[in-house]
Amino acid sequence: MKKLIAVATAVSGALVLAACGGGADEPTEADIDEDAANAVLPDTKAGTYTSTTPEGVEVSVSLNADGTYSVMEGGEQVETGNWEDNIRGTCMMPEGGEGEDCYNIAPAGEDGMVDVTGPDGETMNYSFEG
Repeated sequence: MKKLIAVATAVSGALVLAACGGGADEPTEADIDEDAANAVLPDTKAGTYTSTTPEGVEVSVSLNADGTYSVMEGGEQVETGNWEDNIRGTCMMPEGGEGEDCYNIAPAGEDGMVDVTGPDGETMNYSFEG
């Protein structure tokens, strides 16, 4: 008997919810999820980010507007691939490699300097030319 009452209550509750359905102008769950994702997506600027390692080696990362990138270390190209902004940050997928490395790139300050936090949690300071 308790199961029958629970089922009847659930059915009548569903009917009440269906009768109170929203209008066509109310956002759907998919719209809300997309809006939430867009609110946290980074807006990384294409350009060249340059820094010097503690060992004194210059590192330059060029993020191109077409979604490709290249990394130079000590004047030699060491990596190329594709990049994109997604909910994990600014992610770089190397050519011929597997997976992606995602970075948190802060907006450039007035001095053109940018803090970049890598997947290892370490932050480096880069100059930015866009």
